[in-house]
Amino acid sequence: MIYKARKAEGIPYFKEESMIRIEGDKIYLKTCTRDEYHEHYKSYVTDPIMDPNTYIYDKEKVDKKYDSIIEKESWYPRVGIFLRDGMIIGELSFKRIDYEESRCELGLALANNNYKGLGYGTEAVKLAIDYVFNILKLKCIYADTMGSNKRMQSIFDKFRFEFINREEHFYDMHDRWEDKLNYILRNPEATVLTKEDDNMGEKNERVDIK
Repeated sequence: MIYKARKAEGIPYFKEESMIRIEGDKIYLKTCTRDEYHEHYKSYVTDPIMDPNTYIYDKEKVDKKYDSIIEKESWYPRVGIFLRDGMIIGELSFKRIDYEESRCELGLALANNNYKGLGYGTEAVKLAIDYVFNILKLKCIYADTMGSNKRMQSIFDKFRFEFINREEHFYDMHDRWEDKLNYILRNPEATVLTKEDDNMGEKNERVDIK
């Protein structure tokens, strides 16, 4: 794998002109340029199971969202998911990176159903895990998904994420409520010590990873 990231005082940070790039087999992850980000959202179609609201591309809103990404890049970097031919098919987020707590959260969204069920999401998560544990040297990754998102749950199981808890009736889908399932993956090379997790509302004791 190839990783490219500039650093400030030893901590990776991300700028539009200095991209992170993580090479995989069928895909690669790369910080999006503004134009690439627009291409992603031009092809984006909401999955009605995951989001009841229809998405309509709006250039101004995408520009504002991209500007926000640049502002938050030190602790909330996002990368595009690209096919080998350079087509962007999704987005992956390293959310709320906390170097003191040695943790971050992971988010993933593919552009539309044309790219689901083909292993792209699985490989994207695999590359992200390797980057977080071996390059950022963080000790744990948190992630969550909806109760009905069986594909994402299968990916979490594949990479041995630990199920933490279920928050019932968390998402209002207009015609129904969806539960939120919370997960954690611990770095097998690290000793994890975390304080009370604000999102989960419970304490994690010290765990020695062997």
